Amino acid sequence: MRNGPAHGKVQFHSLQNTCPAMSLIKILLIVGMLGTAYHYWKKAPRVTPAPSAAVQPGQSTGFVSLPPVNGAPSNTVMVVAAENCPHEDAQRADRLAAELKGRGIPVQRSHQVSFTIDSPDSAVPERINAVMNGQLPIVFVNGRAKPNPSLEDVIAEFKNGGR
Repeated sequence: MRNGPAHGKVQFHSLQNTCPAMSLIKILLIVGMLGTAYHYWKKAPRVTPAPSAAVQPGQSTGFVSLPPVNGAPSNTVMVVAAENCPHEDAQRADRLAAELKGRGIPVQRSHQVSFTIDSPDSAVPERINAVMNGQLPIVFVNGRAKPNPSLEDVIAEFKNGGR
């Protein structure tokens, strides 16, 4: 047992004797910070889910118009997802490309795309983001694209000629 200086003792501070005016100031500061946070939260732009944002009315296949992919051959389906990858999305892209090729539809498999946007329309980059942030694979057919379409959707869009 030690009788020396108090080493290792913990001191507790009581807030019972705190001035009521200080408590009121603290409460007002907290309310002010919450109000400011709420104000900025209400002003923040809302993000919509990619697939529903990408679909335009009247489109049975769900493909949307996008600027042409740089270097993409015309009248060819482009399937975009990671290549030589065991991930399910990449495997789905490989199966889709093989099915299309087996049906005589020209197909190009890629892991990247780029666009040149000449339009001043702000909806164009929004449509690109909506499609490109969707589930892989992303499929491009004659200037139109859709994330993770079914084989039937791709064939219908290809036969439709992008109309």
